[in-house]
Amino acid sequence: MENLKCQNKKNIFGSKTFSICLLALVLVVALILFSVSPVFALTATNNSAYKAGNGAELWNNDTRTFNQTVLKDIQTKIFGNENPVSYIKENTDAKEYASSNSYVLPASKINEKIGNVDNGMVVTLGGKKWMVACLTLADTPTSKNNVVMTLYLADNEGASRYSLHDVNSSGSDAVNRGLNMYSASEVRKQLLTGDNWSMFSRGYFADEYLVQPKYIGYQVNQKREGRDNGDNLKNESVGIIDGVKWFEGNNYHWHNGANGTVGSGAGFNWSGDGKHTPYRTDEVFDGARYDDWGNDTIWLPSMTEVGALKEGENPGYTYIPNDCVWKLSQNQRKHTGTKSDGTVGTTTDSWSWFRSGYTGNYLGAYVVGASGSCSYPWVSGTFGVRPALHLNLSSAVLSTAAEGIAPTQASGYDYQYLNEKNTRQNYADINYKHGVNDKNAARNVLGNIKPNTNVTTFVNNLKNANSLIQIYDNKGTLVYDKGTVKVANAIIGTGYRVELYSGTTKVDTVYTSVLGDVIGDGRIGAADIAYLRNIALDKTIFTNLSLEKKLAALIINVGEVTTADAEIARNVLDGKIKLEYFYFINR
Repeated sequence: MENLKCQNKKNIFGSKTFSICLLALVLVVALILFSVSPVFALTATNNSAYKAGNGAELWNNDTRTFNQTVLKDIQTKIFGNENPVSYIKENTDAKEYASSNSYVLPASKINEKIGNVDNGMVVTLGGKKWMVACLTLADTPTSKNNVVMTLYLADNEGASRYSLHDVNSSGSDAVNRGLNMYSASEVRKQLLTGDNWSMFSRGYFADEYLVQPKYIGYQVNQKREGRDNGDNLKNESVGIIDGVKWFEGNNYHWHNGANGTVGSGAGFNWSGDGKHTPYRTDEVFDGARYDDWGNDTIWLPSMTEVGALKEGENPGYTYIPNDCVWKLSQNQRKHTGTKSDGTVGTTTDSWSWFRSGYTGNYLGAYVVGASGSCSYPWVSGTFGVRPALHLNLSSAVLSTAAEGIAPTQASGYDYQYLNEKNTRQNYADINYKHGVNDKNAARNVLGNIKPNTNVTTFVNNLKNANSLIQIYDNKGTLVYDKGTVKVANAIIGTGYRVELYSGTTKVDTVYTSVLGDVIGDGRIGAADIAYLRNIALDKTIFTNLSLEKKLAALIINVGEVTTADAEIARNVLDGKIKLEYFYFINR
C-alpha cells in the first residue's frame, strides 16, 4: 500500500457521497477565490515564464526547418558562452548521476540560469507550449553525447482513460494484472495515434529530432527507492500502515519508472510489503511489451521525474517534491487539469495522468492535480493528458548548421560572388542560398557589411548562437572565440575568416568583404583610396586579389576597378556620399 494520504484520496475517487460533499466545499472556496482573482496555471506559466524567441514557433513543419532566432535564444539563454556538453557535465545533478549513471541538468538549475526560478522557460513547438524540464546527454545509434532538452507540456490537452478494461476491485492480482502497465494503456495509444500529437509521435520531425526514452539513462535505470521526500528524517520510521513499517525514501519503485530492469531483492521490491509481483520487461499485455514505451517519441512522465507536492504534516505523506529527477518548481507542476468527467476545469478535482502505476495492486495509476499534488485513482477513470518529449538539440543545431553561417534579415548582410560579367552579385537578387547554390564554391564570401562594424555587433547580426562562432582576422589572429572577444575593439575587415562549429566540429567557413576596404582593416581610409588607384592603373593587381578583396574593390561595380572607384571611396571618406548606395548596384 502507499501512504495514508493517498489512500484517503483513493476513497475520494471511489465514494460518491464524499465526492458530493467535497465538491460543494470546493465550489464555495473556488467561488470566493474566483471573485478575487481567477488563477489559471497555464495562463500564469505563459505570462510569467521566459518565452524562448519571444514565444515564436520553434519549428516550421512546411519548410522542415527550425526558427534559428528561437534556437539561438534557447542556446544563448541556457548555455551562454559555454560548450553545451561540458556545461551539462560540469553542472549535472551528482546524486542523479550516481543513481542512474546519466548526466542530468534539472529545471531548478536551468531556471536559475535563465533568471526565472518559479516558471522557467517555455518553448512553443507544434503550436503547443512546453516547459523546459531538464537537459541530459544521450548516445544514439548515430552519434554520441547528444544534448537533449526534455520538454513537458505546460498544461494538459484532452482527456483519456488509462485502461479500457474495467477494474475488478474484488478480483485477484491475476484478474487485474496488466491494467496499470503503461505500454498497454489507452492514454499511450492516444498519444501515438491522435492527430493532435502526430507531429511528435511519427513522421519526419519525430524521426529526425526526438530521442526515445530507451536512450535516456535516467529513464532506463530509474529508481524511486531512497529518494528524499523533502524532510529531514532520513532512515527514520514514520509509522506502521497496514502492518508495514514505512521509512522516508521508501524502498520500492513505481511501475513504468525504469524502461530497463531495475533489479531484484531487498531494496528493489516494487511494493512496500514485498508481496506484489512486479512486471517483467518482456511481459506482454494486450499485445504490448512492458518496455515498449521506450520506443516512443512522446510519452507521459513518471512521478519520479515530475515529483508531487507535499500534503499534510506527516513526512510519510510526501512524494519526492525536492528529489525528483527534473526538480521542477511548484508552479511548473501545476496545471489547469481535466476533471473526472473529462471536462477541463480549474477546481481542485482536476487531474492529469502520470505513467507511474500504483504498486499495491494493478487497479490504480498516479495522477497529478491542478495544485501539483498526487493521487492514484482507478485506471478506468478519465483524466487529462500532459505528455513530455526529448528534443535532440544537437541534431537541431546541426540542421541549422547545414545552412551555415546565416545573417539576420535586419543586418542587411548578404553572400556575394563574381558573376560571368565579373561584377559583384548578391545572392538575394537571384534567390541563391548559402550552403546550397555555393556548396561547391572554393570560397564563400559574406558582404554588405558596413565599415567600422565591431566584432560583437557582427556576431549579434548572425542567427547562429554566439557560442558556435570563431573569427580570425586577415592575418590569422583569433579575435572572437565562441562568445568571447579576444581582441578589444576589433573591427570586421575584408578577409576576416568566420567559422561555425557544432560541438568541436567545424561545419562552415566564410570570409568577409567590406565594400571599399581593400586593405582589410574594416575602415575606408587614404590607404584604400591609394590602393584602388593602383588597381585601376595595373589590372594584374586585381587579378591576383582574393575573392573578398575583388568584391570590396568593385564599388561602382562595372566589371573592373577604375579611378571612379577611388573617387567614390574618397567622397565616402569625406562624408559626401553614403556607401550603402552601392551595395545593391549590379551592372
